[in-house]
Amino acid sequence: MLLAKLALVALENNLTGLEGMAGIPGTIGGAIKMNAGAFGQEMKDIVVSSKCMDRNGRIHELGFQEHKFGYRTSAFKENELILLETTIYLKRGKQEEIKQKIEEYKACRMQKQPLEFPNAGSTFKRKGEIVTAKLIEEAGLKGYSIGEAEVSKKHAGFIINKGNATAKDVLALVEYVQKKVKEKFNQEIELEMIVIGEE
Repeated sequence: MLLAKLALVALENNLTGLEGMAGIPGTIGGAIKMNAGAFGQEMKDIVVSSKCMDRNGRIHELGFQEHKFGYRTSAFKENELILLETTIYLKRGKQEEIKQKIEEYKACRMQKQPLEFPNAGSTFKRKGEIVTAKLIEEAGLKGYSIGEAEVSKKHAGFIINKGNATAKDVLALVEYVQKKVKEKFNQEIELEMIVIGEE
C-alpha cells in the first residue's frame, strides 16, 4: 500500500499520526524498512507489530522491539527480511485538523524540496546534529551536475534528474559530492537511498 493512500484512509477515518508521511513517495513496506520520517514523525512511532519472511521462506512475527528501528534503518534492512503485513497504531483526531496538517506539510515540501523534478527523495542521511545539505551547500555544490543529474539548487540534499539522467550519472555525482564534503569538512556523508543492482 502506498503511504499517500494510507494517509488518505487515515484522514477519512479521523485518525491522526500519519500526516507527516502523506507526501513521502513509496509504500508502507519501504517506509518501515527505512524507518521513514518527516516533520518529527517516524514509522517507529506508529508500528506495533509485523509479519515478515526471511530468505529461506520462514515466516516470523515481530514485536515492536524486534523491529530494531534506528535512523533510516530497521531489522528489515539489516537482515533482508521481507515485510508481509504490519499493524499500526493511530489516535483519534478531528478530520479538519488532520487535513490542515497534511496541507501545511505539503505546502512546506513544495516550497523547500525540488518536487518539480524527478528525484529519489532525500539523497544523503543527516549525521546527528550535522545537516548534510548545509555541508553540501557550503562546499559550493548546489547546481553542480554530472550528465543530467544535478545537486538541486533548491535543496542541496536532493539529486534531481534534469531530463535524461542515468543511474551512472547519479552515482557518479553522489561519489563526487561525498569526496568534496570529505575534503572540505573532513566529514563522511552516507547515502539515505539504497542502491540496488550493478551499473
